[in-house]
Amino acid sequence: MGSTAPDPAFNATDTAWLQLMIPMTEHMADALALAADHSDDPGLRGLAAAVLIEHRAELDRLRALRVAAGLPDTDVHAGHRMPGMVTAADLIVLRADHGAEFDRHLRPLLDEHLAQSGVLATGELANGQQQGVKSLARAIERNRSQERERLRALH
Repeated sequence: MGSTAPDPAFNATDTAWLQLMIPMTEHMADALALAADHSDDPGLRGLAAAVLIEHRAELDRLRALRVAAGLPDTDVHAGHRMPGMVTAADLIVLRADHGAEFDRHLRPLLDEHLAQSGVLATGELANGQQQGVKSLARAIERNRSQERERLRALH
């Protein structure tokens, strides 16, 4: 899909945040979806299922804001290795792993993702402009903090 003219209500922080959070959230959702069949840990499976539901709801809002901002639906971060971003290589490993090995790989990926997306949400709140984006960033910041607490409680 193409894009329309950029909406001036969205500043550079808003658009950069949307363009990063969408692939970060999509890739983690792909990883979390594997937990139901690959994890041996009922606590981790439950957390992964809950975080997956949140991520899917957040993706709906992120994508709607991307459209409202007039941004293209391309992944400008494709192929980039960055904190909190699950890579194609990570997904290959996760798809091959089961049981304790899967859990051993998913936990640090999830923790890093939750931490980094929380940091990014804080940055959006400090420097963003568009109120819908800031509202979502506030919700994500809160969700990630709660999800990290739940993950840490599993150890």
